[in-house]
Amino acid sequence: MKHFFITITLLVAATFNAHAVVTDSVAYHHQATDTATIAKILDATRKAELEAPADRLVFAARQLLRSPYVAATLEGDTEVLRINMSEFDCTTLVETAIALTLTAAVDTASFDEFAQNLRSIRYRSGVVDGYASRLHYVSDWIADNTLRGNFVEVTAQCPLAKRDIKSINYISSHSRNYTALLNNDSLVNCIKEVEAKYNNYRYQYIPAASLNSEALAKWFKNGDIVLFTTSAKGLDVSHMGIIVIEHGRVCFIHASSRANAVVIEKQPLYNYVMSNRSINGIRIVRL
Repeated sequence: MKHFFITITLLVAATFNAHAVVTDSVAYHHQATDTATIAKILDATRKAELEAPADRLVFAARQLLRSPYVAATLEGDTEVLRINMSEFDCTTLVETAIALTLTAAVDTASFDEFAQNLRSIRYRSGVVDGYASRLHYVSDWIADNTLRGNFVEVTAQCPLAKRDIKSINYISSHSRNYTALLNNDSLVNCIKEVEAKYNNYRYQYIPAASLNSEALAKWFKNGDIVLFTTSAKGLDVSHMGIIVIEHGRVCFIHASSRANAVVIEKQPLYNYVMSNRSINGIRIVRL
């Protein structure tokens, strides 16, 4: 894979958009546009009358197709909940789609509820408390959200899943590449405390070579969140997307740096994985 896409591996932090508006600890990319887009998608999702959360997730993600791919939209001088409905990387796309799905399930859905759901997904215990409170590592993101009932990992339920062991410490090992960590030993130590929980971390994954199995193709479900595990040292997951089953093919929606947009990947899942050497398998999360 030419680039690691997930937030924790972004090596160059972007300057936060000069047009951003900060209100009550929420930073909007463009407040009027962001709130209007959220309201429009929530309304469309409710009118679609989709009962299954997974179907609502795919529907919400489809509303964001063709949005530009932009990295590092969560970075800024201070850590606040950043809402940007115009630009996405792989992580912010998935988090936004989940937050829309959870919000649309409530009759009294509001923008404030969307913001609370997004905060709950993105931050440890759903609380914004500095840079280290953001769930930078996907393994940490899964564990914290599973504990609070937002979603559950089902990788181990796959008959082809295998166990791997890895120490996760990519951020502290590359701290000079993160603007927030430069000349901030205290914050680096906070990140190291998080990483210590994942020293020799044991987890289940589905190996890349197994993804061509016909039995596995039937195991996937529309709306599964697919997490691409990586061979990169110190890193657990390098990319993510949302599974869509189209004409019997297992495909996925993602924010693609290659396409420079949110797209339904042209290659089926197996072909995509095999064409990216740094991907060694996948993990699956379900609402």
